[in-house]
Amino acid sequence: MIRINGIDHVALSVRNLEKSLEFYTKVLGLKITEREYSKPGIEYFLDCGTSLIGLIQGDPSGEKHLLQDSGLGGNHVSFRVDTKDFDRIVEEIKRLEITITFHKKREKSWSLYFLDPDGNKLEITAWPLEDN
Repeated sequence: MIRINGIDHVALSVRNLEKSLEFYTKVLGLKITEREYSKPGIEYFLDCGTSLIGLIQGDPSGEKHLLQDSGLGGNHVSFRVDTKDFDRIVEEIKRLEITITFHKKREKSWSLYFLDPDGNKLEITAWPLEDN
């Protein structure tokens, strides 16, 4: 049996690497990592807790992406946040006029789904029963 310690990284192909880098650093507050090499114009790796998000320059004319609700393959990337910050983050995403596709507070988990500049589905998740 393979023993998994956690998620190392998630990589996303994007249409415009610099535009996506700006979104992930300015909107989500991620920083270019010093743990892994980045190749400007080709790819960047961003710190996300103990994991990394890789942004890779894809086909600028590409219309198809997998991180959405249909088809096979990836569906979304979720970022965990503290429950106390969840409502403020929702308001910030709205203020920035980022497309929200789903928003719900359940007893055990709270979710906000939204799209990055390439239409990749992202989620902010809080766990109110675990954060108390």
